[in-house]
Amino acid sequence: MKRKKLPISKKHLRATADELWRYACIKKWGSKCFCGEIANHCHHFFPRSNSALLRLDPENCVPICNSHHLGIHWRGDPTINQEIIKARGKKWYNRLLIKSRQKETSVNTIKYYQQKIKELKEIIQS
Repeated sequence: MKRKKLPISKKHLRATADELWRYACIKKWGSKCFCGEIANHCHHFFPRSNSALLRLDPENCVPICNSHHLGIHWRGDPTINQEIIKARGKKWYNRLLIKSRQKETSVNTIKYYQQKIKELKEIIQS
């Protein structure tokens, strides 16, 4: 008996894209935190809940150590973001800030996630 192909779910595609985003971030930025320690996390500088356009953008990734990641999420230490901006540069921050304010209507669709998966795989393979 021939099996029917199950439809592709948005949830599955989003999870796949999120995982590929992590690999693309390490490829782009390396595996060290801006402080020089080993990065244990890929942190969204602009939270993914605040900007759908930046959720899967490797430019929005900051490889970060446990200490700094906890500092951001648990202690709410604003100086860590200032240190990241200093390390990456004001131009990087301003580009992301502008992009974070853009509205995109085609995000969160199956086609969008399929395209992002393709782009992230290309970054990883380059």
